[in-house]
Amino acid sequence: MHSKSSEVRAYLGLILTFIIWGSLYVVSNILLKSLPTFFIAFMRYAIAFITMSVMFRVHVSKMKGAKTSKKLHLDRMGRRYVFILGFCGYVISVGLQLLGTKYAGSTMASLINALNPVAISLCAVPALKEKLTGNKIIGIILAVFGIYLIVGTGGSINVPGIVLSLLSVLTWALVSVFTREGLSTYDTYAVTRAAAGLAAACNFVLFLIEHFAEHTVIRLNAPAVLGILYIGIVCTGLAHILWNQGLATLPASNCSALYPVQPLTSAVMGVIFFHEVIGLSFVAGAACIIAGVLICLLLTGAGRSGATEHA
Repeated sequence: MHSKSSEVRAYLGLILTFIIWGSLYVVSNILLKSLPTFFIAFMRYAIAFITMSVMFRVHVSKMKGAKTSKKLHLDRMGRRYVFILGFCGYVISVGLQLLGTKYAGSTMASLINALNPVAISLCAVPALKEKLTGNKIIGIILAVFGIYLIVGTGGSINVPGIVLSLLSVLTWALVSVFTREGLSTYDTYAVTRAAAGLAAACNFVLFLIEHFAEHTVIRLNAPAVLGILYIGIVCTGLAHILWNQGLATLPASNCSALYPVQPLTSAVMGVIFFHEVIGLSFVAGAACIIAGVLICLLLTGAGRSGATEHA
């Protein structure tokens, strides 16, 4: 059992995580105009690995002499969780999401990505024995419908792109539920740091393949460098630590219930930075998202952990 204060910190960390990830779409939208896709992915996780290494050292120094039930050393079982999170999650799932967006378009891919909380909650039922209550189901449906109202269904139907996006959602859901137990046994910083290192190495190989196959050109300027540093340090290094800490403390379905904050943040930042117009659909969608999250968290006993212990 986790203390009430640790659960409150976990929820606050998760809210901050999804706000950060919402800003990731805005920054990535700018970077993708001048940089190759997998170069961005490689730099993102390489910088994140360096950031997490610094955070890990500070964390270890603070843990000296303190009592903890979590393992800092990654044994064979711990390395298995690193592989699941780093390769299956940070490489495969994120890669499928990028390709799905490329072929299906950002609107359709974002709409499919909204199925993440549903997929995670459903996968958590058989895998983690978590209970999916009626209120939680209603809240998730409301939140996803809110995303539908904001994102819409524009764009042409591209079957391969939709399939890739759905595979990304399914992969991420499975990674989330299967790493949650590991994050309750092994230190969050140790697992996430190692997973980021694995993702950086794999994405470097993918970047080389992309570069030689498409003859890509890298154009770096001050804004691009700042953008890469932001998505590496903040959107990946910090956010992944906060997300995994949330999974180590709370049921996976409770963590996934906050997913709608991400597209809501993206939409707000789109208005601020790209002068997008807010219509009635945005207001209605935002209301559904807020209502859905509140129903999931306040009416289902969000403070109670429903299993043992991810993105």
